[in-house]
Amino acid sequence: AGSATGSMFGAGVYTAECSSKSDEYARDDGGNTYPGLLAVLVCRSFIGKPWVSQRPGDFVLEAKRRSLDSIVGDREAKVGTYREFVFFEEGSIYPEYSIIYRRKWDKDQVP
Repeated sequence: AGSATGSMFGAGVYTAECSSKSDEYARDDGGNTYPGLLAVLVCRSFIGKPWVSQRPGDFVLEAKRRSLDSIVGDREAKVGTYREFVFFEEGSIYPEYSIIYRRKWDKDQVP
């Protein structure tokens, strides 16, 4: 996890099942090569046997100690937001597609 985004469930690669969660972390490259464009990766992820938690905390070492494959941060069940999936082995994630997009924002259309 990058230092700019935090690590609610411990260090690792964070994925989400909802693209709007991924969009929260998308940034352009500062106006250099692709100004105003954002990117998200669509990945196949092997969740395997996960550590599931509804509360924040660093669970990586305990999950590894128990021979678990990933962490599911179930914020959907706890507070109605998103589930996050944390992987600590690079072989658990296979990027399949890169989606490049421009975010459209109209404050009058946001509920």
